[in-house]
Amino acid sequence: MDIPAADGLGSITRRPTISDVARAAGVSIAVVSYALNGRPGVSAATRERVLRVADEFGWRPSAAARSMRTGPRAVGLVLGRDADATAHATSFLDFVMATQEVVAARGLALVLQIVGSAEEAVSTYRTWWAERRFDVMVVADPLPQDPRVEALARMRAPAVVLGPPQVAQGLATVWLDDQESFTRVGTYLLELGHREVALVTGPAALHRSRVRLDALGAALGRAGGNVVHEPTSATAEEAAAATRRLLTSPVPPSAIVYDSDQMAVAALDVARRTGLEVPWDLSILAGGDSALCRLATPSITTLPSPLTALGTAVGEAVLAVLDGDQDASRMVPVGGIAVRGSTGPRAR
Repeated sequence: MDIPAADGLGSITRRPTISDVARAAGVSIAVVSYALNGRPGVSAATRERVLRVADEFGWRPSAAARSMRTGPRAVGLVLGRDADATAHATSFLDFVMATQEVVAARGLALVLQIVGSAEEAVSTYRTWWAERRFDVMVVADPLPQDPRVEALARMRAPAVVLGPPQVAQGLATVWLDDQESFTRVGTYLLELGHREVALVTGPAALHRSRVRLDALGAALGRAGGNVVHEPTSATAEEAAAATRRLLTSPVPPSAIVYDSDQMAVAALDVARRTGLEVPWDLSILAGGDSALCRLATPSITTLPSPLTALGTAVGEAVLAVLDGDQDASRMVPVGGIAVRGSTGPRAR
């Protein structure tokens, strides 16, 4: 068998190529390609021989070459380490699994990449698009003027944005109805007698943070209430630090609303260490639910976490984009408030 030259230690001195496999198997390069890709026109015996030789050489077709022939067959999800608040939710894996389940029916894989900034995300998009690594890109937690969305729109790359149409610049969109749900939160807190309320969110620049703040502020403002905003990077540690600042301020809030379950659980610990009783001294509400909230003491009042439904909707939007509907639009409703032990009437 003719194999690539080896050095004195017996290791291959260069990477094997498709020509090496074809020569060793006694077939043409085209037959090797057909055999490796399972295409018709190659006998079972020839395909078995080619696969055996390829395994012996440790050779596989490159991803770039394969994508040029068959397409990338992947959905790209690039998340910022600090900026994408969605990734900090405990139920984020539910979102990923739901998205993957839908796109897998079309033979697509969901590829996740973590980067440090929006600029790095744009660079990753350009590289992946140039190398044909993805069919559709998913953009999480968009900014009002998002460089990632702008870059994908300029490249005319298929994409789905996890935000409303006004931030998607003509790309397909899937979003949660944060305006309605946080208006409902404001009304609920007013009914309990709370007028001084704080909102602890992810980065202030996120479109979602602005929508939640505006909706909560408008609901409370109609009854003379006030909202203090504490933006963070959406981590539990920063939520705890923000809670300490709020509780030691000259006019501490009687209720605090948090973006996520992890943030609210961290705040519950801060309140306990500060000597406050929840809900009598302080009411806590989370903008996302999980077992963490249900098992906390007291259990935490939450908005539901429809990340599974969001993931399903994103997967369906991806398939719609692949079918030619480049401006597909889907809104995922948020259910009613799950009232638990962490909220109560303003008593002290």
